[in-house]
Amino acid sequence: MWPLGLVAFLLSWPVVRSLTVRLTRGRFRTQALGTQPDRINLVRATQPNWRQEQLREHSARQLSAAGFVNAGTFQIREMPELTLGLYANAQENTYAMLYDHPRTGFWAEFVTRYQDGTVANFTTLEPMDIEVPNGFMHVAAPHLTIGDLWKTMLADRPAKPMLPCNPFTAAVDFEKGYAAAMAYHKQQPTITSVETTSDEEEMRQAA
Repeated sequence: MWPLGLVAFLLSWPVVRSLTVRLTRGRFRTQALGTQPDRINLVRATQPNWRQEQLREHSARQLSAAGFVNAGTFQIREMPELTLGLYANAQENTYAMLYDHPRTGFWAEFVTRYQDGTVANFTTLEPMDIEVPNGFMHVAAPHLTIGDLWKTMLADRPAKPMLPCNPFTAAVDFEKGYAAAMAYHKQQPTITSVETTSDEEEMRQAA
């Protein structure tokens, strides 16, 4: 069930960030989930739209130096603004993803899948309030370079039997992981109350 970073982004964007509403609770979470597709289809990009090409090239070089193999660049049919680069490290049983979106910019993500069904996920995306299943590991570290994030993952991820990965199945595994993650979040009970921070309370009082 991955990629957690992408799912966190999808569930978080519909809410105005200045209100800092907790997204895993209440009607905002329900609205965000309702607008997202249950499944996605990756289409190989013949002319990738990398808006931050220099950053992508730098990240790709770091991934190559770490033993990752390029598995292709894709557009997501249901999310045409998002550009996705997939990489696989068969020796370390890890997929790497590079994302580029006009609203959130560029970010990277690493995923290791385990034989017990759990996942270790490390991302440079800003931390977002998303429910993580029991036994899963999700680390958001926007201050780290992709090279340092990889070193952190190798040091901190659980040491238990892993599922294999390779560049030839990366796209299919990504599609399956997204579908599993979205199904999990849509099955979670909705809490009617919404937690807010002092920023929102101040806006209410000002009104």
